[in-house]
Amino acid sequence: MTTDHRVAPDPHDDRTRVSPTARTAADSGAAWLVVALLGLGGFLILTMVVASGTALAFDPSLLALARTWDGWAPVWQALSTSANIPLIVIGLGLVAWLFFTKRRREALVVLLVLVAITAGSEGVKQLTARPRPLGTDPAIPGVVYGYPSGHVLEALTIAGIIAIRFWRNHDRLGSRLAIVVLVVVWVVLVGIARMALNEHYPSDVLAGLLAGIGALGIYGWLTRPGGFADRPSGS
Repeated sequence: MTTDHRVAPDPHDDRTRVSPTARTAADSGAAWLVVALLGLGGFLILTMVVASGTALAFDPSLLALARTWDGWAPVWQALSTSANIPLIVIGLGLVAWLFFTKRRREALVVLLVLVAITAGSEGVKQLTARPRPLGTDPAIPGVVYGYPSGHVLEALTIAGIIAIRFWRNHDRLGSRLAIVVLVVVWVVLVGIARMALNEHYPSDVLAGLLAGIGALGIYGWLTRPGGFADRPSGS
């Protein structure tokens, strides 16, 4: 008979212990990376298609459908406006609040994400050079081209960041689900508004959604439990 000389792992040895928090952080990190890759990957593929000049079959039919709702122009205009200057003020206000409450790493992440989606959106507009359905004054820089929808991209990114923070910091499932549903419905309505006002093709709106999902994936990964921006900064 032989004796088993194997030693049981020491629960106090950091080399052998894997805490539930660490496992949760790893799982969360992987999930956010998948979200980022799916969103940005989809956006890249769609951008390549649009830049090649390929016509997308769903654009004319969906745009025509949205245009049948143009009788609600004041509603669509209000929704469109809500995703412009007021939303940018909210985004910058969030950065300032995070900074002054000593969440400075997260403030930096949010600021960089906002800069990236703004500059990236304008850069892709110039790259694809896709005119809007309505057409605009070519003397106004940055508004001639419509791909992707900056309104939808910024709406999903900024409101999505707020929803993620709310989800992480509140225990009541009903409240967390309510904020997510509210954000989803509002972003969808903003997308419809941009088409109903004849400012964007449906694929412009889809591109804004995909890029926004990618941006949220990056934010979620960097601010995940145990991540770069998951702890308060010193004063």
